Parts: sequence; C-alpha cells; structure tokens
Amino acid sequence: MTGSKRNNTPTKTWMYMGRGAAVLLATSLGFGCQNNATKPEQGTSTAAKKPVVELPPFEAAATPERVADGAKLVETFECSRCHDGTELKPAPLNKHCVHCHQEIHAGTFDQADAATQAEWKANIIHLTRVPELAGTARFRRSWLATFLQAPHDLRPGLDAEMPRLKLEPAQAEAVAAFLVPAAEQTPEVDWAAADTRHGKLLLKHKGCMTCHKFSGAGELPAGELAVPVDEATLRQGTRMAPDLRFTRDRMRPSALLTWLQDPQKLKPTTLMPDFDLSPTQARDIAAFLLTTKLEAVDPPAIPERLPVLTRPVHYPEVEAKVFKKICWHCHSDPDYALGDGGPGNTGGFGFHPRYLNLASYEGISSGFVNDKGERESVFKKLPDGTPRVVAQMMARYAEVAGQPVDGLRGMPMGLPPMTLEEIQLVDTWISQGRPR
Repeated sequence: MTGSKRNNTPTKTWMYMGRGAAVLLATSLGFGCQNNATKPEQGTSTAAKKPVVELPPFEAAATPERVADGAKLVETFECSRCHDGTELKPAPLNKHCVHCHQEIHAGTFDQADAATQAEWKANIIHLTRVPELAGTARFRRSWLATFLQAPHDLRPGLDAEMPRLKLEPAQAEAVAAFLVPAAEQTPEVDWAAADTRHGKLLLKHKGCMTCHKFSGAGELPAGELAVPVDEATLRQGTRMAPDLRFTRDRMRPSALLTWLQDPQKLKPTTLMPDFDLSPTQARDIAAFLLTTKLEAVDPPAIPERLPVLTRPVHYPEVEAKVFKKICWHCHSDPDYALGDGGPGNTGGFGFHPRYLNLASYEGISSGFVNDKGERESVFKKLPDGTPRVVAQMMARYAEVAGQPVDGLRGMPMGLPPMTLEEIQLVDTWISQGRPR
C-alpha cells in the first residue's frame, strides 16, 4: 500500500473523454465559432483539407476454439482479481484487489474490525478503480494482443498501469480473441468528406480536453465541458481517461463512430456522457483523431540509483517505510492476509508461488523460490553488484520508460516505482549487513 504518486516519478497529465475502461469523448451542444471558423454543427468547411482515412486491416471473427482458449487463459491469469465485466465468475472478495479496496474505503469490509479498516484506508491509494472488461468489442484485437504483452501508460490520470504478465504471444492473441470475438464492421461513412479542422474545433467547443490528453497532437485548449457532469463522476472519469494518442491503433473505426455518438450503446456502465453528436460531427472528430500528425513523445528518463547513506539504517525503519508500506501486500504471510499471501507469495496472475514473505525480518531473510524450485536470497548480488531486491525496484523505472529489463520484473508490479529515497534506504540497510 502506498501513498500518492512519488515526487520523483515522471509527472503525468491527463484528460478524459471516456468512461471507466478506456475511451473517447466528444460532445455536442452547438457552440458557435468566431472569426469565420466553421460552426461545430455544420462541418462543411471548404477551406479545410479533406483527408481520406486509411482504414486498418479488416479483422474477421475469431474462431470459437481461439475464443475458448482465451476464456481459459483469462481464468489462469486471474484477470477477475482486478477487472469486472466478463461472464466469467468473479474472484472472491479476499482475492479481488479492487473490490477489497473499495469496501475498505466505504467502511463495509466485514473481514476486519473498524480500527484495522481505518488503518488500511489511510494507506490505500492504488487500485480503487480499474477499467471494466465489458464493451471491449470496440477495440482492435491486434492492438489488444500487443498491449497485453507490452503494457504502457494508457491512462495518464491513473497511477496504476496494466501489470506486465508472463504472457506468450499466442496466449495474448487468445485472450484478445476472447475479449473481442466478433468481426469488425465496415463504417458506413464518407471519409473523403471529413473535415479534420472541424473535428479539432469540436474537441475544444465540447470540452473534450477537460479530461483527455492527446499527447503529440500540439496545443488543444480545454474549453468548457458542454454538458453537466456531477463532480464525483467527472473526478472518476478524468482518472480513467485514455490518452487519445492511442486511438488510431486501439479503436475499430466503426466502433469509434458509434462510441462518439452513443457511448452507452457499447458500454452501458460507461462514465462518458452522451452528447448527442450528429453523424457529421462524429465523423469529423474521428477523422481528426485518426489522422492528425503526432509528434514523437520522449519516454521518461531512467534515473540513477542514489548512493548508500552514511547513517545507520535498521530493519524497523525499512519495514515501516518500504516493506510494510507496499511490498507486503503481495508478499505476506497467508494467515495474516486472510488466507492469501498475495501473488508474490502463494502465487497468482499466472505466476508460480515464490513463497516470498516481506512482512517480517525472518520472512525476507528466507528469500524466495526460484524457477528451479530452490530457495534463493533476495539480497544476492547480480553480475553488476546490485542486490536483487534493489535491482527489481529500479527495474520498475525501466518498465515505465518502455525498456523492461530482461530477466527482471519491476516491482511494485503495475504501480508507480518506489521513490529513489525508498530504494536508497533498502540499499543502505543491505550494505550495512541488514541490522535488526
């Protein structure tokens, strides 16, 4: 369990346009445009360049066998421990990361007393909301398979990211087939008549950039949200808003047009409001999202780890500031963790049990079980001299930068990296002989 985003973690900015699982927003309330610009309702500017949207390769229906394989893999990798929205059986409460955190925040978690819940609530920041898997038919199957293998920061307003699971390419493709089984529909729209300048104006006048980020697309003023949205919904929506940069790879064009006009049709539980966009408006916004030039975006830099401290560091400080702050949640004693020691101990999310318990001095000292079934120390130095546990925490920075380290899975998995100061504390403690 952690606090808010780390100060040394690359800052992420965002905007919303969509609902809980990831989407696009575009709105319609006829704002006029000044200075002879095209009015949002018209979309008939002759001055704008008329682009032709080049549709990606058509995706046929997935085979029933592939879909069935994907369903089994969704169970194997325990996707339901975080995500709702499939017809598969949900995970029990003590294994459902999000439901557990939500109940603790609501004060309805009946498996712990009030004092314990209050203590947990103060520390729980991450995984209180994640995308649902309902409505995934709007995505391109090929994109989804790629994303599952190499997840990245899709929703800049959300601190957690999709964790890097141990998925083979064929497995990722099968999971994508389960989530997107149907054939793609050909959009019935005249792309040659699309007006991207009008689409860009609509993003401003409908307030889409109030919530969404469109990295690499240049300056896009936020404007004012064109429909009333209550504060709680807007707050949740902005957290879940995807970066529109990925729209062209992520969304099926026909689904994008439907989504812009009637998001609830594709996902009834979406947080994205319906703005009653006309077909022309939806077409022009879609054309802008799919064709506007995108500049390269530099990934965050991978920082150097700090030198060890000169002052004494003992286990109680490391336990309180690092291991019990976040690590123990996935690597803990099963009895203390209500019968589940977390995926880093008793296994889960497709990973074999590692039997690593970071909830006590004795537990961390006993190490973990490696791929050969042998006990190995988490303090063992790697070829470059870095203790393994320190290397894995630093590897999370590399993953965030899109450069995963071969043979190391960054920790904490799918969450913001530990601060350099927290890693320095562990590094110092190890270098001093791990004093109690």
